[in-house]
Amino acid sequence: MTFYSSVFWLAFNFGIHIVMVNLVIGLAVLVPLLKYLGSRRGDQLTVEMSRRLLRYYAVTYAVAGVFGTAFTVFLFSYYPFATLLLGTIAIIPFAIAIAFVGLNFFSLVAYWYGWDKWSPRTHNIIGILLAASAIMIPFGFRGVFAFLNEPDGLEFTATGPTLNPIQAYSNPTFWPLYLSSIVGALTATMIAIMAGFGIAYLRNPDAERPYFEASVRKFLLPSLIGLLLMVPLMFSYLMSLTGIPFKFNSIMEGFGVTIGDTGSYDFSWIFALHLVMVAAQFLAILYIFYSLMRGVIVSRGNAIAAVIGGATALGGIEAGEMLNAFSQFPRFIASLTTQEALSLPQPYGQLLAAYNNLTNYNHLAAAPFAQFFTSFMMAIMIVVLIAFIYVTFFKKARG
Repeated sequence: MTFYSSVFWLAFNFGIHIVMVNLVIGLAVLVPLLKYLGSRRGDQLTVEMSRRLLRYYAVTYAVAGVFGTAFTVFLFSYYPFATLLLGTIAIIPFAIAIAFVGLNFFSLVAYWYGWDKWSPRTHNIIGILLAASAIMIPFGFRGVFAFLNEPDGLEFTATGPTLNPIQAYSNPTFWPLYLSSIVGALTATMIAIMAGFGIAYLRNPDAERPYFEASVRKFLLPSLIGLLLMVPLMFSYLMSLTGIPFKFNSIMEGFGVTIGDTGSYDFSWIFALHLVMVAAQFLAILYIFYSLMRGVIVSRGNAIAAVIGGATALGGIEAGEMLNAFSQFPRFIASLTTQEALSLPQPYGQLLAAYNNLTNYNHLAAAPFAQFFTSFMMAIMIVVLIAFIYVTFFKKARG
């Protein structure tokens, strides 16, 4: 079996990037919200919690940016013509995403440096921009993903292919995907926050007890509500894929549910892994709820349960994104067969037919020396990343 290094590196970098992006979205909403509520109620612990999370937000943003850049470089290196063609067609959702990425970055910088320097009103306004821009980033990128599911809105004019944005955002797979992304990001971030403070409590019980307790009180119930909402949202997205039998079958074949004979690959094992991780989150949350009912808020058991919940929340995001991506392998546009592509106006139909295949990568980028050099540099980047995370989150300050 051919090892497609192109797909491996894309999946590896995208996987880390997307997990970090979900935390970025969640923290962009929760950090300003905690700061606002804490300041309004005179709750200094909540304000300090917000400030600590802002630091983690900046680190998460940096890691997301590094792997997002790596993903983009690999995409252009392995699939230069497909990236150019699809990027040109889907320029509107790409432009929406990029504009809000820029706004989010400048909002983060302003919010960081404006802490205790600007008036509360000004700082809160910046916080609103921070949250709103983060929520709108996937509005653009999920528009691209919906297009890669089904190219709704694709039109051909005398100057070439273009995208009708109204039709593109009426794509039946867009809204279930977008809404589940936002709810999933907020839910996973809340569970991850409890997990983070749970780790801190396990390492230093006396100093971190108030923060872990506060995180449980604030986020336990909303996390459960978010998990419950994710069930119908995930089901809604899955049902939207029934119009794309190739992708739907790749997800459901292992469960004995298929639509026709599409020659799909079987990635149902990723779906099963995702469901296991969702179940683990439910169990972790319910365990902490059970402890609360017994009058125990802070305990070693609750902290461990929170850590398990946080790990499976982030792992669930990873599994879900990998399932969504791999379920259309080896196609860029899941619903587009070679025959359908060739029926489109030429020469664009021929280009889409040729470059819609993920196995049709740039062989120069996949040459043995290029692979060795790439692996070597990626290994260095991973080591540096691990050291960066260790120093930021785990190493105790001296003095």
